[in-house]
Amino acid sequence: MNQTKPYTVTQAARMLGMGRNNLLKLLRDNGFLYSREPMRNSPTKWALEQKLLKQKEGEYLVGPVKVQHITALVTTKGMAWIRDIVEQNTAPKAS
Repeated sequence: MNQTKPYTVTQAARMLGMGRNNLLKLLRDNGFLYSREPMRNSPTKWALEQKLLKQKEGEYLVGPVKVQHITALVTTKGMAWIRDIVEQNTAPKAS
């Protein structure tokens, strides 16, 4: 399988034709991301084990204090799963 560089959530949202915040909500609602603080929007253990998401760790300074943060990155396999979820949610409902 051809490994490509993982996408940021913003890039993935653009590829799916939706907004970043809507994609984050969709990922939280479907168990890809944690929804509670302090881990909010960090990939769940399940999503990492399934190789749907990757995480990138970083830090920044707030005055003299280093603050650590985790960024979720969407893999190619994750894009396929998310695309299926988006299609299921937008499919017309039978009455």
